[in-house]
Amino acid sequence: MKKIAFLQMISILLLFQGISSAQPPRQQTLGPGPGTSAFPPVRKVAPGVFRLGEIQIHKGSVSVTFPAVVNMDRGLIEYLLVRSTGKTHESLLRTEVDPYLLNIAFLLLGLEGTDRPLAEQGAVETPTGERVSIMLVHRKEGKTRSIPAESWISRRRGKKAESPDMTWVYTGSMVMQGRFLASQQGSIVAVYHDPAALVDHTTPGGESDEIWFVKEGTVPPAGTPVTVVVRKVD
Repeated sequence: MKKIAFLQMISILLLFQGISSAQPPRQQTLGPGPGTSAFPPVRKVAPGVFRLGEIQIHKGSVSVTFPAVVNMDRGLIEYLLVRSTGKTHESLLRTEVDPYLLNIAFLLLGLEGTDRPLAEQGAVETPTGERVSIMLVHRKEGKTRSIPAESWISRRRGKKAESPDMTWVYTGSMVMQGRFLASQQGSIVAVYHDPAALVDHTTPGGESDEIWFVKEGTVPPAGTPVTVVVRKVD
């Protein structure tokens, strides 16, 4: 990361920890000072709830929520979620949220990325990191539904297809040649192992780009709004 962006992140982390819940929400605005670049302020919107752009940060439940849409309702995938500027031809969901801001939100909640990033995409090694759960909230038949993200994923081996129990881990992406790869590539949640993604998984099969599919018949049409909820698992 550029030095100024890194210093801004540290300032926000320190200020976030020191916010008093007794102060009125409208007075809780944190962000970079005049003449600095480029990300929105952190605003307190309710007790224990903060907003960073389109991301909501919930201190009590140790979770973040943000908007996305269904990107694919069928076909082979390598990602659960990418930014709209990323690899949308192989992702179940897409979002306009910048992975850099999303990473700040995870850091504000105390999540720590791995110190052993994978060497390459499709690595056979199992990613390491703090466990998180991913829930998807959407409207169906006039009702709000909340489901585990893996409910919309199918893993196929030969003629056998199954919805695996995914164990998601926050890996935190990587910085390479001064660039934060998750933002550069738009990779947020991988099902085919990717060291550039913010979140990966430890479920068997992550080294293959030929076995992960959208679970047809369960996913609403492309373009359907979805709220993504990522929560730290103790």
